[in-house]
Amino acid sequence: MIDFFNRLDKYMDYSNLNDNKITVIAGISNGLIGKGRTRGSISQENISKILIAFPDLDANWLLTGKGEMLLESKQENVFDDTYKDKYLKSLEKNEILHDRIYELEELLRKNAAAVIA
Repeated sequence: MIDFFNRLDKYMDYSNLNDNKITVIAGISNGLIGKGRTRGSISQENISKILIAFPDLDANWLLTGKGEMLLESKQENVFDDTYKDKYLKSLEKNEILHDRIYELEELLRKNAAAVIA
């Protein structure tokens, strides 16, 4: 499956993507691609999600290395505004959640200090 990840890397380079962008756009767990690289595999379900999210990517090429990286009808970079918007909204949501976690941690610290005092 190492060849799979090498081909995925080639597509990511072409499309100006990284592991995080792929996971966000495809709707798969954060860090899953990195873990897959370490394990040497990724589930068929997650491969399907990647292929659905990136319709220009040729499944045959990704899985076997045969054929061309891109489907003939979509030879241009498809990381268009739709994907960018989805990615940016996800980043914004993550930032909001991060801020809320920070606020809750501060509240816990204050409450813990009050209990100790």
